Amino acid sequence: MKRPLTESGEDNPNPSKKLSKISMEKRRKRIPAEILMEILARLPMKAIARFKSVSKKWNSETESPYFIRRYFSLHPNSSTWSLMFLTKLYHPITEAIGFHGRDTWDLPKSLASYVLPFQPYPNLPTVNNYYYVASSNGLIWIEVYLTHHNRRSFVGNPVSKQWVEIPQPPNKCAATGLVTRVENGLVTSFKVVRTCSNQTRNVWRVYVYSSETGLWSFKRLLSFCPVDGANPPVNIDGKLYLWEKDSREEDLMENFIPKEFGFLVGYDFYGDDNQCQVVPLPIPDNKYVRRCLTTSRGDVMYVEILYRRLKVWRLSSNNLEGSELLWELSREEINLASIGFDVFCFPLAMNPFDDDIIYLWSREHDCVVTGNLQTLEFVLHQESENWSSASNGGCCRFNKLDSKRYMDGFRNETSTSVVILSQFVLPPWMDLVPRPPHILV
Repeated sequence: MKRPLTESGEDNPNPSKKLSKISMEKRRKRIPAEILMEILARLPMKAIARFKSVSKKWNSETESPYFIRRYFSLHPNSSTWSLMFLTKLYHPITEAIGFHGRDTWDLPKSLASYVLPFQPYPNLPTVNNYYYVASSNGLIWIEVYLTHHNRRSFVGNPVSKQWVEIPQPPNKCAATGLVTRVENGLVTSFKVVRTCSNQTRNVWRVYVYSSETGLWSFKRLLSFCPVDGANPPVNIDGKLYLWEKDSREEDLMENFIPKEFGFLVGYDFYGDDNQCQVVPLPIPDNKYVRRCLTTSRGDVMYVEILYRRLKVWRLSSNNLEGSELLWELSREEINLASIGFDVFCFPLAMNPFDDDIIYLWSREHDCVVTGNLQTLEFVLHQESENWSSASNGGCCRFNKLDSKRYMDGFRNETSTSVVILSQFVLPPWMDLVPRPPHILV
């Protein structure tokens, strides 16, 4: 009896081993595609990204609507996000609070650490003079200063290290915000917004760059409240909301003090009209209120603390078209002293996915405070730079040292200042960073 030949034509000294290998390969090939996709859908996003590079078929299967829907169903409440302070040149990014979800991305370190150091091109060295501008649905905008007169802009995903360089606008203008469009859970496009200098009365002049065209467009937006774009905006569903001080001399309404409390100016950069929505911020009884603007569960939220009394407002519309905005209390006022938490605090932000969770800064203890507005439990976080388990299965980190440095700037501030932290939230699914058709991947 002749022994089986090897691939080189020689006798195989161990035919059972060769046959066993062939049999195993056949069994692997017989695994149904449905079962294979079911296995992949249970893996973290980071692992799926590696499998997508195995073959064109696997890449196509893992990008199908069915697979993405299945992935969402298996990872319903797992999120990874960071709340970051405003930063300046030479101090690129400062994370105040970070949260790692259970298994969506499987990241070994905080989101902020993926931006440091910043390397927009794989074959070029890292850059030093840059700063974080804005974030939207997992994309961030980074400004790089090569020299005093030479700057570059990049939008991308710091975790996947995908970046798109944005050309400079036709005229000089200031960085304002970043908005995105999401369809079926996927980020399909983004827009970069810059505010022109020398604003005119009742007109907000901006340049807008679109990833769909790769071009800048100029827009004149109507707003009865002057907009200078100096304060960082919050963004939701393609809209930017900016807090603006009232720079007019006449009163807007009875008993309203100009230049004191200001307005929230909103505009949908994926809309068709040129009219901004403007709503005054809720006016407290005392101008020494501490307050913040934030978002939670897809809504703009305004938090104020006055004499140990905490109020949370939600921005909503009073008509079906959503053309008129108003503030509504999201829950009853909470007297912090009456529940045993008689602490001098500033509101920082709310949990992006849970509007029962609020984050405060305790001036007395110099630390972050987590508050549950449902159970009325408030916890001081004295530790810094350490990851600890959260109640929903993830891990949290509170950056006490950098938070103190930032909040010391509010020591003598009154209600003319609003704390606005930037939310960097990784979506449950991230495809390639959107880019214009003429820019190759």
